[in-house]
Order: sequence, then C-alpha cells, then structure tokens
Amino acid sequence: MQKLTLYTNPHSRGGMVRWMLEECGADYDTVAVAFGAEIKAPAYRAINPMGKVPALAHGDTVLTESLAIITWLAEHYPDKALIPPAGSDARGEYYRWLCFALHLEYAAVDRWRGVENNAEQRKAIGYGDFDTAFAVLQERLRGREYLIGDRFSALDLYYSGLLAWLIHRVQVLPAENVYLDYMNRHLARPAHQRAVALDEALLAEMG
Repeated sequence: MQKLTLYTNPHSRGGMVRWMLEECGADYDTVAVAFGAEIKAPAYRAINPMGKVPALAHGDTVLTESLAIITWLAEHYPDKALIPPAGSDARGEYYRWLCFALHLEYAAVDRWRGVENNAEQRKAIGYGDFDTAFAVLQERLRGREYLIGDRFSALDLYYSGLLAWLIHRVQVLPAENVYLDYMNRHLARPAHQRAVALDEALLAEMG
C-alpha cells in the first residue's frame, strides 16, 4: 500500500479516522491543520476544497468524509475483519447502518440548531423526526454488544464516536445506559486509547 497521510485536528472527526488507522495497524504520517486561516487557505483547500478535516491521502488520491475513509480503510485491511465480506448479506446490513448514521447526525444537528420541521417536511427528510430515528437506534443497540454481527466492526467505531459527540459535546442526546454501555465498551479498546494519546500529543505540539 502507498503511504497514508492523515490531515487532522484533534478537535475534529479526525479522531475517529486516527482510531481506525490504529485499529488497522496502518503506517501513516500525520499533518496537523489548525482551524481558522490555515484550514481555509488555498494550500489546504487543494487537499479538501471544503476546508474541513479529516482528509486522508493515499498516494495521489485524497479521501474525505469520515464514514467513507473509515469504510475504505476497513476494505483495505481485510485481515482485520472490520467489515463483512463483499457481496454478503452482512455487507448489505453494514451499508444500511452506515447510511443510517448520516440520518442520525442530521437529526441531531437540527435538534442542536433548534430546527423544528412540520409534518410535510418530516415526510421529505430522510430521518423523519429526531425521536423516531433515535428510538430505532436504541432498539437496535438494546442487548447487543455490536451493531452488526458478533464482532467489532468499523460501524461500532463510528457509532461510538458519534454517540460520544452527541452526548458529551453538543449534548442533544441523553446519557442513557443503552448508549453509554455500548459506547464505553468500544471506547475502551486499546486502539482508541492510542489514538487519544496521539491526538493529545499533537494538540500539545500545536500549542
């Protein structure tokens, strides 16, 4: 595999991508990108025109969007078994919950922004309404160690990071046991602990 370079800021979803890189045992370089002028400057916009992190360079190819990066890494490190086999029913289930994560995020951000949708809008919006979307997630997690199957996958990584952000950072989701038990189980993984330590060191370097 060509060299991987992670463009990140410790206060971003780059933490989830770093966690995934650590789960994969990947060899990668890290480039810190400061918020403000640096992340919006032409030099970084040549990497990600959106002026956002994370981004992952693989040779001359640049990947953006955290879910896409995490899934791509899972596919490129098949020995880690972080995604079900291609073509299997389990892979289809993976894609289902991959896309559902986006619905949850948009529902939560609308709640955070104080956006209320009327009945007609709820029919058109993918997530429908906040309470229904998160009730579906609660029902899925109840009594399960993993979101799909019987082993840790890239989905568990992403959902754990998303839940931590929604509960502890933007505080739009109550700290209910069904979320905490699932999330904390996976956040305790050694690869996550390494990623946190690396981001703390990077933050210190950035001043």
